[in-house]
Amino acid sequence: MKKIIISMSLWGGAIGVVFSQVGINTDHPKGIFHIDAKKNNGNTDVPINTTDDVVFNSVRNGWILLKSYQAHLGVGKIKPEAGLDINGTMRLENGAEGNNKILVSKDNLGNATWVAPLSPIISVGKINDNKRLPTDETPGDLTEEPLKLTQGKWLVLSKFVVRNTIYPSGNPKPKPRNNVWIYLKNMGKTDPTEFSTVLGVPVEQDGYYIGTPQLAAIVNVPKGEEHVFRIFGSTSNTQFGYTTTSEFQGSYFYAVRLDVDILD
Repeated sequence: MKKIIISMSLWGGAIGVVFSQVGINTDHPKGIFHIDAKKNNGNTDVPINTTDDVVFNSVRNGWILLKSYQAHLGVGKIKPEAGLDINGTMRLENGAEGNNKILVSKDNLGNATWVAPLSPIISVGKINDNKRLPTDETPGDLTEEPLKLTQGKWLVLSKFVVRNTIYPSGNPKPKPRNNVWIYLKNMGKTDPTEFSTVLGVPVEQDGYYIGTPQLAAIVNVPKGEEHVFRIFGSTSNTQFGYTTTSEFQGSYFYAVRLDVDILD
């Protein structure tokens, strides 16, 4: 059923059309154009079920005649409060859709399409297994494959595991008293003793005297450059013969870029 209501008002002799309403499947339209798809609102001025309704309305910006108007379209909403106001699910099929894609603007005109998120950018290095820490307490290079980072801000994460290969004799049995240290070094720095990050952890006091030093560091690589990073390790508990090992979850050495967009 279509119902049209026309109301007219006078201001200083001028006639203005205030509004008209068209209702389909409803005798009580709530906007300029109102469709009750399932005809289930009931014959009442207060709709019973509006989840299947479509309402087009016009909202005036101000109270003075001839002020500007804004169109609102409600899907499942009888009082839409935005240009498109949806109560329910939405579907946009344009040929680019796919599972886990994201709807984004593709230009400065507001046109949108579906795109797949980019995978994280990760660079991976590797730490040697069975690499002996220096016995003179100086940092030793433990890197098998260096970490090569290009332009951007990176979060570098690394860990290695060491266990003793020597069991010093004595009564009482000696225990390691000091830390095992992990060092991150930017090999492009001119000072050979300068490290980017240095962290130490205590080792176990019995058994294999395991130590698991690890670090997290943020590094910035300028545009057009490539920086190479390596991992070093040291300990003052030199009498225990500490060696890197793949036991106890082993080592890792990698970086995740932080300053890239999630979308292509």
